[in-house]
Amino acid sequence: MAALLAATASTHGAEKAPLRYVEKVDDMLGAVMPPTVFQDKLGAALARQLGRRVEYVKLPRNRLMAALENGDGDILCSYLPEWLPGDVDWTRAFIPISEVVVSSAHVKPPATVEDLRGKRLGMVLGFRYPELEKTLGQEYIRDDAPSSAMSVRKWLAGRFDYLVVPRNVLDKQVRTGNMPAGYHVMTVYEVNTRCAVSRKSKISAADFNNAIEALDKAGELPKILKLR
Repeated sequence: MAALLAATASTHGAEKAPLRYVEKVDDMLGAVMPPTVFQDKLGAALARQLGRRVEYVKLPRNRLMAALENGDGDILCSYLPEWLPGDVDWTRAFIPISEVVVSSAHVKPPATVEDLRGKRLGMVLGFRYPELEKTLGQEYIRDDAPSSAMSVRKWLAGRFDYLVVPRNVLDKQVRTGNMPAGYHVMTVYEVNTRCAVSRKSKISAADFNNAIEALDKAGELPKILKLR
């Protein structure tokens, strides 16, 4: 019995610490909106590839980087350094993101980003839009919402005529039949985003890159990316 207890203790001692996958959650008027299925699946797949269990660290946007810098989380995905600056490492780019401007049917749709100068744009609080800023500087009016979903709601309610939103968010609205007739879509940019890795984590960015590569070669990563 003593030998069995010793063996059990040894096994527990050798167990790897969980992968702490940081996820953004939106607080909309007191109702917490859960992260996407994509984020949950990606976190679980990375943990499994690394031989660890996963723990989800769900935080509002303004606490994401602090969690990584303080070592309270290991990884945060679907961002770029210019969107979320901080003292962290970054994986290779592998998560495609497309940002679009959706125009109401009763206004003239923009042909270029320059056409948005001076317009009121629906955006997300605390989020930076570097591609728009390159062209417009500060010559536009931000109408911020706490989340992309809330920004869409404000646009549908006629609060503003131009909505800046990720393509996958728009696609979900289209699939659920929420979009009115006659709207126009202009793509602002398309880019592959990365994952930010805490420098205080026991899992390095190189470890995560190896896990991402393995998931890609196994054909699992493309299936997960379709859930965005």
